[in-house]
Amino acid sequence: MMEPILFASDLDQTLIYSHRSLPHSTMDASLRPVERLENQCISFMTQGALSLLKELAGQILFVPTTTRTKTQYQRLNFADYGIYPRYVVTSNGGTIFDHGREDVDWAKQVAAGNIHCAEGQDLICRFQEISHPSWVIKDSGTLADDLFYYCVIDRDKLPMKELGDFELWARENRWDLSIQGRKLYFVPRHVSKKAAIEYLREKEGLSTVVAAGDSLLDLEMLKAADIALAPAHGELFSRYTQGKLTGERIQFTKISGIDAAEEILGTVQRILESKLLYNESV
Repeated sequence: MMEPILFASDLDQTLIYSHRSLPHSTMDASLRPVERLENQCISFMTQGALSLLKELAGQILFVPTTTRTKTQYQRLNFADYGIYPRYVVTSNGGTIFDHGREDVDWAKQVAAGNIHCAEGQDLICRFQEISHPSWVIKDSGTLADDLFYYCVIDRDKLPMKELGDFELWARENRWDLSIQGRKLYFVPRHVSKKAAIEYLREKEGLSTVVAAGDSLLDLEMLKAADIALAPAHGELFSRYTQGKLTGERIQFTKISGIDAAEEILGTVQRILESKLLYNESV
């Protein structure tokens, strides 16, 4: 019998790691490819993390929860390792898949929220007023799944004042900004991982949500979870070390990099074991 735990986890830089994010010293036999693009392996997990994830996915409701678009998620090959999530949340919460099919009711709820924020094309037009080839990589702008916007940037050349003024305008129009690595994201406030996971929690009637993530786009989901986990790297950890996440109930890993995934999954496993022991004792 599956335990009533929903484990919602971000993917990139939380569970899976791109070739670019791995030091050459870690490219060893313990790594397993979990994403391929044009016949190249581009993202990895350790064998230990994959084994833990497979075990957990058979005992609790594991929900991959990612900012990736639908197409980007489909490049992942969890099935090769015997991992078959029933639900998948993509597009930063904008889309929920149930057994591979889009959840129509959730899609309607997301569409209804569009009336409360500026149109995507309006946001893009306003952003183009400050965008410049000196810091925005040419032709990198994308309106992803007609839900949110991102582009590739040179972080060292960001015009902080102009970008700050634009961020204020975006927030007034219910769009939030996040920088993850070389990507700048603008996401409507109602398109969120938190909202998607709360919808699934209610739909499945689950009592406990464990969430993991590394970026500001994960923060609201982590704050709403019963137990929140994060790797010792990324936007959230940076804010934590700067004292800007005081009061949050986020448990950070002791290690950083790809091995943090195994530590996160080990923590989830201990949470499950403690619940099993409790259930046996009552």
